[in-house]
Amino acid sequence: MRILLHLNNRYVFILYMNKIDWLSLDGKSLRVFLTVIEVGTITGAADKLGITQSAVSHTVEKLREILGDPLFIRAGRTISPTVYAEQMAEKVERILGELKGLVQISLFSPAESEIDLVIAANDFQNSLLLPLFYKQVKKKLKRFTLKVISPHLPSAELLRDKKCDLAIVGFSPDVPDIMQRVLFSMHTVVFYDPSVRDAPKDMKDYLDSGHIGLSFLQNFKGGVDDYLSTQGQRRRVEIFAPNFSSIATYLKGTDMLATLPSLMELTEMTDFAFSSLPFQFASGKMNMIWHQSYQEDEPHKWLRKEMLKVVNSILEK
Repeated sequence: MRILLHLNNRYVFILYMNKIDWLSLDGKSLRVFLTVIEVGTITGAADKLGITQSAVSHTVEKLREILGDPLFIRAGRTISPTVYAEQMAEKVERILGELKGLVQISLFSPAESEIDLVIAANDFQNSLLLPLFYKQVKKKLKRFTLKVISPHLPSAELLRDKKCDLAIVGFSPDVPDIMQRVLFSMHTVVFYDPSVRDAPKDMKDYLDSGHIGLSFLQNFKGGVDDYLSTQGQRRRVEIFAPNFSSIATYLKGTDMLATLPSLMELTEMTDFAFSSLPFQFASGKMNMIWHQSYQEDEPHKWLRKEMLKVVNSILEK
């Protein structure tokens, strides 16, 4: 079908396809499409896929004809996806993941599988979950390699960019391409050194005491500080520690307080006593998140189930 447009005193013909022949689409072509978007050049995509440059170019031309869109526009030495291509990429990634899952349903066998897994987790989550997770998974797989990265505040971009396969986070990302599962609720308590002081008696004692906070939190403030602010109160933070594991070192032998998840009594805070907060504070949640492209991936689904087993074993203690 051709449409005649009158634009700036000129007539322009625009060609539209009457119908997209979606049955002409195939998995290999869609993989090429995603790789070109990821790399940004035809040559780079060819190198990454191990095929010729002409094969990539031919595939892109084929997709242009089928979909009726240029898909890519040259921008200097690279090419940029069109708006349609960007919108299409998310759906294509999900479709390829589901196609892969169809094959893996019958092929995946833990005892015969080799898996390299990257998890984003802070030091508290790492100490609490990942040693047990590694031991449990390793004995069930033919080969298992676990790499833990520790960004202070993991983002959805880590998953989208395939820099990690799973992330353990204390927030719920409200974006459609990130899947999540609650691992456990986090009850917040006050840790202190019982050889130096007693638990805070009341709100005044809590606020008058020195506190240890975390430097990687946004504006150096956590959920407790935000809550106290709504009540017109403020705690006196004297030390901003770089991570959870260092808090114990700072707290030992002092009369300060550290407001932390109660489950830290199983990890870094085993030598300290703890008590309830002198005010009502809603429990937080620890979530496991992953990109939707892994939603139906059989090895990934199996690993997520293994993580849930580890969490259940910890909560039963």
